[in-house]
Amino acid sequence: MKERIAQALFRLGSQKEKLEHMSARLQQRDKEMFQRCIGAQLSKDTAHAALYANECAEIRKMAHLTLSSELALERVILRMQTVEEFGDIMAQIAPVIGVVRETRGRIAGVIPEVANELGEVNNMLSDMSMETGQVGEDQGFDMSASSGEARKVLEESSAIASQQMKERFPELPLPETRQPVPEAATRAPEQRIPIAITTSGSEEAPLEIKLLDYIKSHNGELSLNNCSAELLVPSDDIRRSLQRLKDDGKIVMD
Repeated sequence: MKERIAQALFRLGSQKEKLEHMSARLQQRDKEMFQRCIGAQLSKDTAHAALYANECAEIRKMAHLTLSSELALERVILRMQTVEEFGDIMAQIAPVIGVVRETRGRIAGVIPEVANELGEVNNMLSDMSMETGQVGEDQGFDMSASSGEARKVLEESSAIASQQMKERFPELPLPETRQPVPEAATRAPEQRIPIAITTSGSEEAPLEIKLLDYIKSHNGELSLNNCSAELLVPSDDIRRSLQRLKDDGKIVMD
């Protein structure tokens, strides 16, 4: 049993290191986008300033999730070290399983490699719990209590992550307010471009990703003016990005 606990500790430590590396990479990426945002604002390029600010916001969502997961795993490792030293499996292992399982679910769509490894660790810990404790009514084991403790650990980790995010990431500049431009009294309806999205494994630039999401949310149609206003991107940039997506085989349009 001691060997299996040590193995679980090693695997948890490896995944915590991967999350630390991911946090550092996200922080560096945010720094680059933040500097571009400031540069665009100084150049009075409000469209690109908004684009970079939005990218920073998305990066920071991922960074908060990664950091809170990292802190949760740190709590798990400390608890497992207590188990390893004192051998109190029944009292300690259930909350650990809950935290590992919930953390795996949170990062599955962001860092699948770490999520898969946490799934294997979770299975290992569950087997250990069943073998040593015979979890059931005869043991008086309260699953709801262990789940509540797991949620408490995750909530505390999220709160600490939020505080550390304020220290690591500078506050985003507020976008300049724009005066609404009155529309002409009579305006011909703009042509909507029908677009079909194809699947591809290559990575797209941020604007291309936003365009693909826009097309999906508008049932495969795109209005240049509406898209430009919604994404805060010049129409010419949208045309160029559409052409790149078409050339790369990501979309099909007339």
